Amino acid sequence: MAVMAGVGALTGLISSLPSPLPELRLEEPDILINAQGVPLHAGIVFGAGIALMLWRWANRDPMKCLLAFALTLIGWLVAINTAEDVFSAVVGSDLFGTAPGAKANREMVGWLIGGLSGGAVGAGFTAFAAGIPAQVIRRTRIWAPIIASGALLGLLLYPAVLLTAIVLLYVPWQAAVAAGIAYGLTEPWARDLNQA
Repeated sequence: MAVMAGVGALTGLISSLPSPLPELRLEEPDILINAQGVPLHAGIVFGAGIALMLWRWANRDPMKCLLAFALTLIGWLVAINTAEDVFSAVVGSDLFGTAPGAKANREMVGWLIGGLSGGAVGAGFTAFAAGIPAQVIRRTRIWAPIIASGALLGLLLYPAVLLTAIVLLYVPWQAAVAAGIAYGLTEPWARDLNQA
């Protein structure tokens, strides 16, 4: 479990490096693909780390592990876009009225709710992806804590944005999600179930 958490932390550090590529968005619908603060390589590195660990400890089927990689990457894209959409919806609302300071309060709430939502969605996609090569992850007692920890650590989006240090989000979030998957793989009955 410590090895997978370490891999998650390492991918979080690599993910925190700024992207050398320009911002990339799809127009219809508006989907963020790459930006300096949310680089595409973050999803690629995390997906690769998860897929390699699944290949090593769960299932040596390369197609299942590649599918896990692809779904983890998609989950990363969905997570950042969910956080951005929730933030935009909250900031554009009349929450807290129009009094001085209301916009700052809306931004804080937007980042917190956006981080919570995006963290849960990203962890959910990652757990779903891991469940393809590792059937044990499909059990509620395994995937539910992965999603819960992803959601809770998604709250770190607000301090990460406030301090302009996305590493505060990526490292603990990726380490916790990877550790949750590792926990599922270390259950005593997991080996037989994964090979089924």
